[in-house]
Parts: sequence; structure tokens; C-alpha cells
Amino acid sequence: MVKKLALGAVGFLLVLASMTFPASAQRVTETFALGGNGSFMASPPVFSGNIIAGTLAPGTFWFELDDTGWPTDDAGTPNNERWDYIFSNYFQYDPTPDGEGWDGRFPSSMVGDTAPEWRFFTAAGDTCGGLTTSFTVTIRDLNGNGIMEDNEYINKVFSIGLFCYINFGTGEFESFCGQGNCSGTLDLLDESTWDEEFYVPSTASASGRLYLRDTNCTTGTEESSWGKIKQIHSN
Repeated sequence: MVKKLALGAVGFLLVLASMTFPASAQRVTETFALGGNGSFMASPPVFSGNIIAGTLAPGTFWFELDDTGWPTDDAGTPNNERWDYIFSNYFQYDPTPDGEGWDGRFPSSMVGDTAPEWRFFTAAGDTCGGLTTSFTVTIRDLNGNGIMEDNEYINKVFSIGLFCYINFGTGEFESFCGQGNCSGTLDLLDESTWDEEFYVPSTASASGRLYLRDTNCTTGTEESSWGKIKQIHSN
């Protein structure tokens, strides 16, 4: 009886040894700082440039907004019709004392456009990207009078939430997905073209973050709606 039990135990161990177990999940944190430019007047609006610091540097990046339905500016009128449309449909005033200002959120719940897309490309040939879960531009109302003035538009700040899809990854990021965030400044460079400097600090200490994993990944499409993004996060 003891001999039979021993043989049974050996057989069980041999079965266990022959089984193939999945590799342990990998989780990595990537850092980045960005320096580039772009304009809300471009169609589509793209902010792009270089990855200037962090674990993803050197490399390049871009963020693209959906401008479906945005008008073009009529050079023959005193107002900028394109900016008037953006300001009316994307920005809301925050009257908090000592923190007054306008927050512009892309996409807009009033317009029904799609979430901005993004891509990071490293010099080594790796790619990661997806859609943003938030893209907020803030204009401070420096004198608290509820009227946006030229000197207030010149210097803005932004914050962006990132969702990285597995099907946009190549190279080292081929099997990864995840989330991330960054914030920085958006400063007007050229009043005639509305060209803006897009900056996520800094060369000394990269502040942008991507938290990536190689399990439970979801694929995305280039034309995913904001409703779809919320659905993905609720699963």
C-alpha cells in the first residue's frame, strides 16, 4: 500500500513538472519630458515634438485633437471664428476665489467629438500610444473679472490622462498596455499663427509617467468615442 502511494505521488509530481505555467506578469514605469509645439488653428490640431528626457528619451511624440465641425477663421472679420467656437464649446469658467479661470476639456460633452489620440516613438524603434482619458487646458483669469484678455491667453497650463492600448505598441511595448499622465505649459509663440509651445518638464527631472503592464490588455480603435473610453474603464 505504501509502495502504491509512493508511486502515485511520483506520478503526480511528474504531471506537475510537465505542465507549462505562464510567465509572471511584468509591470514597468516609464518617465518622459516633452518639448514641442502646435496650434488650435491647424486642422487637425496636432501638438508634436521631441521626448527630451526620461526613460523614453530620446524620441518623438504627437497628440492629435478631433476638430470635426470646427470652423476655420475668416481673415476678413475682426474675430477669430475658430477660437470663438472652441472657447464656447470646450471651456467653462471656474469662479473659485483666487483660482478663477477657464478649463477647456477635450473632448467636449456638448460636441460629441472623439478623445484626442497620442503616440510616443523612441529612437530605439519602440512605439506606444492610444487615446487620452482627459485633456484639460486651463487659462487663468488673472484679475478675476470673468473676461479673457490677451495677456491671460498667452500663458496656459494643461494636464493629460493617457490610456495606452496594446495594438498601438511595437518593439519593447508590443505586449504592453496601461495608463499614465503628464502636465505642463502651453505658451503662445506667434500671435499671427497661434503657434503654441507645448512643454512637459523637465530636462533635469522628467515628470510624465506611464504605468505599463503585459496582462489584461484591451485593444483600441483610432476612432473610439469618449463613451467607449468610459466603458473600457468600467470593465
